[in-house]
Amino acid sequence: MLFIHMLASFGIAVLSGMGVGSAGLFVLYLTAFAGLSQLQAQGLNLVFFLLSAGASFLYHVRRRQIPWGLVAFLILCAVPGSLLGAGLMRRLDSTTVRRLFGGMLTLAGGSSLIRELRAGTVKQ
Repeated sequence: MLFIHMLASFGIAVLSGMGVGSAGLFVLYLTAFAGLSQLQAQGLNLVFFLLSAGASFLYHVRRRQIPWGLVAFLILCAVPGSLLGAGLMRRLDSTTVRRLFGGMLTLAGGSSLIRELRAGTVKQ
């Protein structure tokens, strides 16, 4: 089973390196197949994200593909949002967090699909 977890982590890290949002994939894997609770999966996902994103970050820095002015602005918004989210996590049970996470993934996936359908890039 450890080999399967390692293989899944590697595959999700590859997708993360390509810019595919890996958080949803890894949390889904951890809750559905590794038996972790939603809160445990999200905590482990943060560690996984920091490590896998680090390599991708260095690649993009070297290629000068990061708009640093925008990064500074986004950090100003992201830090308070992260603190608020962490505070909310302490007040919500795992089932509620799981439902919110699932709803967010559904909205993001639906939005992406609609955008692609409108652009005509998806064959119907």
